[in-house]
Amino acid sequence: MLVTNLPNRQVHLDFHTSEHCLDIGGQFSEKQFAEQLRRGRVQSINFFAYCHHGWCYYPDAVHGLSHPNLKTDLVGGMLKVCREEGINAEVYITVGWNDKASREHPEWCIRTQDGKILGGPGEGHPHSARPPGWRNLCLNSPYLQQVLDVTAEVLQRYNPGGIWFDITRELPCYCERCQASMRERRLNPESPEDQKQFASMIYKRYLKATTSLIWGINPKATIFHNGSCKKGRHDLFVYDSHLEIESLPSGGWGYDFFPMNARYFTQLQPNKQVVGMTGKFHTAWGEFGGFKHPDALRYECAQIASLGCLASVGDQLHPSGRMDPETYRIIGHAYEYLETREPWLKDARPEADVAIMATMEMLFDDNRDRAIFGATKMLMEKQIPHVIIDETMSISPYRLLILPDLARLDPGFREKLNRFLAQGGSILASYESGLDINDDRFALNLGAECLGRSPWDVEFIEAGPEVSKDLVTSPFLTYRGGITCRPVQAQVLASTWGPVFNRTYAHFCSHRNSPVGTKTEWPAAIQHGNVIYLSHPIFSIYHEQGMRLHRDFVMNCLERLYPYPLLTCSLPSCGRANVTWQERENRHLLHLLYAAPAKRGNVEVIEDIIPLANVQVTFAVRQPPKAVRLVPEGTMLPFTCSDNRIEFTIPALNMAQIVAVEYS
Repeated sequence: MLVTNLPNRQVHLDFHTSEHCLDIGGQFSEKQFAEQLRRGRVQSINFFAYCHHGWCYYPDAVHGLSHPNLKTDLVGGMLKVCREEGINAEVYITVGWNDKASREHPEWCIRTQDGKILGGPGEGHPHSARPPGWRNLCLNSPYLQQVLDVTAEVLQRYNPGGIWFDITRELPCYCERCQASMRERRLNPESPEDQKQFASMIYKRYLKATTSLIWGINPKATIFHNGSCKKGRHDLFVYDSHLEIESLPSGGWGYDFFPMNARYFTQLQPNKQVVGMTGKFHTAWGEFGGFKHPDALRYECAQIASLGCLASVGDQLHPSGRMDPETYRIIGHAYEYLETREPWLKDARPEADVAIMATMEMLFDDNRDRAIFGATKMLMEKQIPHVIIDETMSISPYRLLILPDLARLDPGFREKLNRFLAQGGSILASYESGLDINDDRFALNLGAECLGRSPWDVEFIEAGPEVSKDLVTSPFLTYRGGITCRPVQAQVLASTWGPVFNRTYAHFCSHRNSPVGTKTEWPAAIQHGNVIYLSHPIFSIYHEQGMRLHRDFVMNCLERLYPYPLLTCSLPSCGRANVTWQERENRHLLHLLYAAPAKRGNVEVIEDIIPLANVQVTFAVRQPPKAVRLVPEGTMLPFTCSDNRIEFTIPALNMAQIVAVEYS
């Protein structure tokens, strides 16, 4: 497997340019291109060879695909500048979306079950405003060969450092060719499972064809297939030299999407680099004239770095080929943060002793994924460093595992967890987590007997004294019913109350759920040894409702299992804290960030950066450190050390601060 050494501070330069645009690249200047890359402090760039409109941006392209209004060899000119400037260069090739191919060859398009083309804005008057959208191309058609031909031509003519394929996905297709191919393999085109199997086969055929072509020509070329980063799909990761997480916070992904995914993908393989991609746009791709505030982009890059990832910023070049100076001023402001901290970022790996553990069933289902999202959101808001792992990964590095809501156990998974518990580990499980994969009985020894699902549509939690810190004394709403159980040896930490009745058309009260009724016979939380079980889908509920009481209740339970965290700090809930480790330098890096995203319309924005003073930090060290200092400032921080835990104060935190804990 290729081990990459991609530099940090990357740019992903889109150039989806219609045939209706004239003078393509007419104002491109190698000098201006180089000046703006330097202004942006860019070390690596991914620029276009073949775009969503179906055009190539170099002369005499195979199949006559050169843009009809192309005035210069943009690919060759940009590559020349990158080589002169020592900038890594990858080349972009569209796969799944291609307007030209879809118009000229509608038979190459993915069809839905009713025979319509998948994607695109639909039909409209030629002069009416067109909404976003592209038709999807089928890779079980001659279109695949066209992609391969462009790829081979770019590699042989230009020899870039890598190829970046976009819009690569496993999608069911009901076109005539796919239906015939399925029947040849004795698969039923009307069966969703058979469609899924066939789509995976076609996708892997594409992956193998492109990857073998590229590495057959240049074994050192980087390859990434945008769309292959699917949690749990270990069968796909072998076709990528590195991984990239596309996540434009203001473009619909939000500020929590990237950290959740980074916590998983950085755990796959120690030598596989992970790139976090954001954008310079106020919203998302294709937004000409939209600019994100420089401080917001700086925060995003700091967050990417805090999770051990490389940063990439998306931009779109004007059809003229002239780089926008303001864009690269803004990117340069963000990348100055990374450049001045490069010695403390290079080869840094995330470190945590808490893991959210998911089953493959959870990772493959977006609805089940919500439980993972809710759990990681809780931990991020309490600044608890953690990772996300699946059942195939090692659990030995962790002190605490969280099984959120839907992690049912097969025999192998159960035995893995039993060994973990026997070695002193702790587990917090909720709702269906810990149940047998085949029926409603506890697969783990929770000191209780599972009795099945609650008859109530909503329930209420009354916390016992052991887990009631900062909670209300009244029963508080869970929004859903839970799992019922009868404690045998387990200690009850919280009780369950039911509603006066389920809300139906025949029986309802007020606007929403029914009022609190009476206490039930089943608990809301129990503890047996180093396992705590919560009977409600509390992490999914938190993802949907965000009730602070739920988070505080979970944190109170965690304190019983995890009394001495790796890191604690006095940041508000919008604060983020992560830990990385640099093996060669023998030091920990503590990344503390604070910004408060606000939603305006459909866009999450960061505007007001409020400095914080005297942030208190406690950190569990491997040995007494020789120094604790702010970097890159070099300011030494006084600290105390007792029982391999240090305490110190950061005098001022202005958006982001790295603290180096250095050992002898």
